[in-house]
Amino acid sequence: MTNTSKDDWTHVEIWVNRQYRLTTESIPAGRQLQAPLSIFIEAYGQRFDFKRQQIRDLRLSAKRPNGEPVDIRMDLKGNGLAGLPGVGVFKGKEGKE
Repeated sequence: MTNTSKDDWTHVEIWVNRQYRLTTESIPAGRQLQAPLSIFIEAYGQRFDFKRQQIRDLRLSAKRPNGEPVDIRMDLKGNGLAGLPGVGVFKGKEGKE
């Protein structure tokens, strides 16, 4: 995911299918977070299995320096990763907040 805003994002959580979560302390302004799907983990310790599962939605929540929330949600309409190109933060714009 790319932070195309002018603000650093902190306390970042990224969710795949509302079940698998990845956290990171920050995504600096203008920077990209690259993470393999296999490091997204659910509450019971299961990892996202990209060979067996389809990505249906992605959610990012974070905070701006002034405390305002960042909330980006994307429902994907393609098969697997095919739904990503040109959508939300994947097309280089910040998306809806």
